Amino acid sequence: MIDIDKVIVLENGEEYLVLDKVIDEDVCYYYIAKINETETDIENNYKLVTIDGEEDDYTIVEVTGEERLKEILPLFNNKKA
Repeated sequence: MIDIDKVIVLENGEEYLVLDKVIDEDVCYYYIAKINETETDIENNYKLVTIDGEEDDYTIVEVTGEERLKEILPLFNNKKA
């Protein structure tokens, strides 16, 4: 649904670059980084998100909770190149 190296805009207007994607148990997880105000680089502000809904009507949902993040983050490091 969302491609790596694409920019997504959250409801609050913040822009994030999609850095990576993994699939676990039929759920796509995206690792995103906030783009700075001058749109020249990324900030040190990262999130893990999923997509909820259909292609034309979807919501970006942030993955929260220490335990859940501990489960998901290693998937990005362990994925095969």
